Amino acid sequence: MREASVPLHERVRNQLADEIGAGVHPRGARLPSERELCARLRVSRVTLRRALTTLAEEGLLAASHGRGWYVSAEQVGEPANALLSFTAMARAQRLTPSSTVLSQQVRPADLDEAQQLGVAPGADLLDLRRLRMLEKLPVALDRSRVPLAVAPELAEHDFSDRSLYDALTRAGAAPQRADYSVEAQPASPDQATLLDLEPGQPLLVTRQVTYSGDGRVVELGGIIYRGDRYRFRATLLAPATAASAC
Repeated sequence: MREASVPLHERVRNQLADEIGAGVHPRGARLPSERELCARLRVSRVTLRRALTTLAEEGLLAASHGRGWYVSAEQVGEPANALLSFTAMARAQRLTPSSTVLSQQVRPADLDEAQQLGVAPGADLLDLRRLRMLEKLPVALDRSRVPLAVAPELAEHDFSDRSLYDALTRAGAAPQRADYSVEAQPASPDQATLLDLEPGQPLLVTRQVTYSGDGRVVELGGIIYRGDRYRFRATLLAPATAASAC
């Protein structure tokens, strides 16, 4: 098809898509303003917005109210049925992880935590909250509660550049399995600020109870992911009775 026969908004869409694919506009980066794009591409704002809307519908762009248009970031996802730390999951996909420690404190376990962790009420636990990033883009809010009886030295670690799972492994309490759940919820104002979202945008909330090889609970964990930067995958098997009936 000759270029002259392609609608102008499609040509603009194709040019911008090519630039994104070539890395001119990196993943997670903000595009130039609409005024700048109109001037460079020599099109009206109506034509430009039609092209941008098409790219957003295709998942290449995302609009942020009052902030402009952003190139969609790569989604991170865990391999089906594999227990990995955030750090290991990111590096397996050749992404650079980083963290900002929001809070790190040693405090007594409350009754519910003590019951889940299998420790006495009031026993010391590490309560760690972090903002997790990939390629310097905010992806998730992470909270871990670990009984210090498992690894007392954790209280002294700097987890801005260290994997909690690696630290547990070195302490002889390597995570081996987890009970895991996922649900959706809208972003609160505080969560939206930290994750660079608008309040009410979708989040994926994961919760897990993590066990070492000897059956001890070593972590009560929870990660809140941006809905557009995380993909959950699982392998589903039919029950034996259902399979035999097929």
